[in-house]
Parts: sequence; structure tokens; C-alpha cells
Amino acid sequence: MRLLLGILLVFMLAGRAHAQNARTPSVFQERKELPDAPKPKINRRIFIVGVSLLAASTAADLKSTRSIIDRGGWENNPLFGRHPSSGTLASRGALIFAGRSTAFYFTERNRHAWVRWAGRAYIGFAIEEHARLAACNSRIINTHSPNVQNCRPLLPF
Repeated sequence: MRLLLGILLVFMLAGRAHAQNARTPSVFQERKELPDAPKPKINRRIFIVGVSLLAASTAADLKSTRSIIDRGGWENNPLFGRHPSSGTLASRGALIFAGRSTAFYFTERNRHAWVRWAGRAYIGFAIEEHARLAACNSRIINTHSPNVQNCRPLLPF
């Protein structure tokens, strides 16, 4: 019986002694390091075309808005105010353009395709909105007519 308890004690202490050593993986448990995931590359053509079209449509919208304000009209966007000065119109328009361009840049860098396409859809919507408002502003000829002619955004955000 003492021999059996001695063997059991040796096995129990051998486990503790082995626990202090660094664990080395066996041949069957070999750990492999995975390479880093590739970083997404921005599609420069889509980004340049999107930002260029956004800049052109924003500039056309701001220019036509300024011409309407000079003829006695007003701005409907509460961010600009009812009768903004040229500096206010240009500076706030530039800030909005910079924010949209930055958001588009970060969505284009994302590794998920749905995020990239959501950013492209948003920029496309912003381009269409500015182009439509610029065309509407240029159609309004008589600001003193009894009929109120307003150019409203397609969606209110």
C-alpha cells in the first residue's frame, strides 16, 4: 500500500514540476502564424471622379444660389440662413464639401464592399442633389412674380 501511495505521490509531483517548463507544441499541435490581412486599397479613379463631380455640382449650386439671392431671392437651407453673404455661402459650402469628401474617402478605404457602395451611393445622391438644385435655381427668372418658386431638396436631410 505504501508503494502504491509513493507512486501516486511521484506522479502528482511530476505534473507540477513539468508545469514550470515552457510548453512546446508537439508535431501534431504545431501552431502556425496567420499573415496579416491585406489592407484595402482605395480605388483612385472612383474617388477622383466622385470628388470632382461633387466639387463641380457644389460650385454650380452655390453660384446659382448666389445669383438668385442677388436678384431678391432667398436660401431655403437653414445652415446658410435666409440671406447669406458670399463669404458665408462659400465657407459653409466648402466645409460641407470637405466633410462629404472626407466621408467618401474613408468609405472607399473600408474593406467591406457594402460600406464602399454605401459611400458611393451617398456621393452620387449629393451630386444629383446639387446638380438638380443648380438647374432649378437657373430656371427661376422672375423673383418678383406673384407665384413663389422654390427649389427644395429631394429628401429633407
